[in-house]
Amino acid sequence: MKRFITDTILCSLFIFGIMGAFASLTFLKIFDAFDPIGEMFSDFELTDIVFSQLQDDPIADERIVIVNIGEIPREGIARQIEIINKYNPKVIGLDVMLDAPKEWPEDSALTRVLSETPNIIIGEKLINYNEELGEFETTIKPEDHIVQESALGYVNMITDARTQEDLKMCREFTPYEMVAGETRYSFPVRLAYAYDSAMTEKFLARGNDLEVVNYKGNIISFSSAQYGMKYFALDVYDVIDENFTEDLFKDKIVIMCFLGKYIGDTETTEDFYFTPMNENYVGKAKNDMFGGVVHANIVSQILDDEPIDQMSEKAQIALAIFFCLFNVFLFKIIYGAMPRWYDGITKIFQLIEVAGLATLMIYLLLVFNYKADFTLSMIVIALSGDSLEVYHGVVKNLFSKERRKEVFKINRRFWEYQ
Repeated sequence: MKRFITDTILCSLFIFGIMGAFASLTFLKIFDAFDPIGEMFSDFELTDIVFSQLQDDPIADERIVIVNIGEIPREGIARQIEIINKYNPKVIGLDVMLDAPKEWPEDSALTRVLSETPNIIIGEKLINYNEELGEFETTIKPEDHIVQESALGYVNMITDARTQEDLKMCREFTPYEMVAGETRYSFPVRLAYAYDSAMTEKFLARGNDLEVVNYKGNIISFSSAQYGMKYFALDVYDVIDENFTEDLFKDKIVIMCFLGKYIGDTETTEDFYFTPMNENYVGKAKNDMFGGVVHANIVSQILDDEPIDQMSEKAQIALAIFFCLFNVFLFKIIYGAMPRWYDGITKIFQLIEVAGLATLMIYLLLVFNYKADFTLSMIVIALSGDSLEVYHGVVKNLFSKERRKEVFKINRRFWEYQ
């Protein structure tokens, strides 16, 4: 039995060694040119199915109104703010970079309106991340003479994209970051705090540096899942022409942001992201959500107290080790007791395990807002059956002098038995 347990442990180490070797090859991108399927699935997570296919139709969030600023000049933005402010919103969020100075008529109009709007949050962008210190060095923020006493919130999105034209998949966000020793809060956290400080403080008390966005809906369908509208949005001139009811903005969170040249514009790539709500969750072709709407989803999850908890890396590794030891132990018994049935039984068992874990991942997120990650465990399960045969047929034989000699001995009468 002692030898059996030792073999189980050694074979498990062998499996993790194989995984490490494949991970190294993947990191070096040696086979990228030959892996179009892997490239297609690179931006896919199994739990995306929950957001894109399995959620109930969303209930409209009447606390939030989104306004498109389109491509109007700052004078136009100032006019929009002036009109919105007449109807007593709770807070206004302006998701636009105001760092570059403009001609005096444009800046003067916006400066005046902002000075008369104390309940406004303006976007800034954090830049130059220092990995050693774990903080950003500085920010791109509006001109001081424009914002004056206005509160700022950073609008950075977490994606792998280097340019606006690249695939911008947004799944997570940071509630706060350090900038030169000072804590800065994100744009949606600032908006949520201005609306309901108690719920926002409860959310921040979780103490997580990274949170998963709990997507619930969009403004209209941009190749996204076929759900109803979650957020009410007004186009540029709907506001300027006051084409809305008087109670639309009262005591609401108003997010002013870019939603294309007009609402429905799908040709733009500016501030336009892929999200797990995209109906084409494999090999995505079209962006589906603007940055301002992503912020709205984050605000909703804070105010609704619906954060998503994530499985820690330690838990992922621990589960993978458990499944590896369990499978190797069980498969060794089958290998010794039922060698003729080994391949069939182990493959069926592996399929059941992988399907069960995949189903459990979806169920936990859908029902309990818990994002489990069994990817490592599923890889271990997939490798365990064949790896055990390689371990017994190759690795163990390499450490046997008699077995090594067999490699150089050819049975010349082999064909007589065929």
